[in-house]
Amino acid sequence: MSDYVKKRVTDLFGNGQLFCAETVLAVMAEAGGRDPKQLVGMATGFCSGAARTNGQCGAVSGAIMGIGLYAGRTEPGGDYEPAYALVQDFLERFNEKCGSINCLALTGCDFSTPEGQERFAEKRLIRKCIQYAVFAIDTALELLRGEGYLPEMAEMLKSQIAPCGLSCGKCLAYDGGPIQVAAQTLTSELGDKFGAYAKRFEGMNPVFANYGSFKELLDFMAGGSCSGCREKGCLFKACRVPKCAKEHGVDFCFQCDQFPCEEHGMPDALAARWKANNEAMADRGVEAWFVEWMDRHRYL
Repeated sequence: MSDYVKKRVTDLFGNGQLFCAETVLAVMAEAGGRDPKQLVGMATGFCSGAARTNGQCGAVSGAIMGIGLYAGRTEPGGDYEPAYALVQDFLERFNEKCGSINCLALTGCDFSTPEGQERFAEKRLIRKCIQYAVFAIDTALELLRGEGYLPEMAEMLKSQIAPCGLSCGKCLAYDGGPIQVAAQTLTSELGDKFGAYAKRFEGMNPVFANYGSFKELLDFMAGGSCSGCREKGCLFKACRVPKCAKEHGVDFCFQCDQFPCEEHGMPDALAARWKANNEAMADRGVEAWFVEWMDRHRYL
């Protein structure tokens, strides 16, 4: 069981931020570098045994959606058999381990009644549901990684976190990152002809006179193509950390016996963050650090 999965489920589900299906789908999305904010809403109706109808366990439903997120077909007429095979394997493993895939059978609570909801709270059965959610995520991710749909945890962490400890995955230049996705969405919604409308809108609000400059910046953010500083190098060209880490055979600077050193090439303010980030990863572990910065803004 991954420490990352257990902690993330406890933070989201155990603290009441999300429910079962939402949590499972969110954590599975994060495991592949996806933005869960775009996805959790589709899982809401599957929580509490399919919206308190004593249906399928929400953790199971969330895992099925998570499998589809990576292995499902992406165009009409595409091949659905790989996703079917993974879901069948997942259901077999979950049923064998937990004894059922039905919410009522697993919890003993009829969520359609006030008595069932009260029993769930009084008996603190959420602890059992957290275990179901963790098992569902670990099992589904194991299956996806086994078929090559997702990298192993260590490789995923390296793709998201630079050797300096900064978040590559949330950088404005990161391909598929939340900033790029948001910029592409806004570009699509505005459309190709909005420039003409902006010219007309200047009479109502002079701010639209700046649309040309805004569009230039938006296009830049929408076109991010960096796959992380381990691949193409950081936007900050003076940084020597990726090359240095590679030369010393480490994934993160704290793993080097010369850390902290003066070979980073960063200005003082950024060097202070580099040092603090790596000390935190050394102290708490890379997975724990990943969970911590996951909910933070990239540019603090």
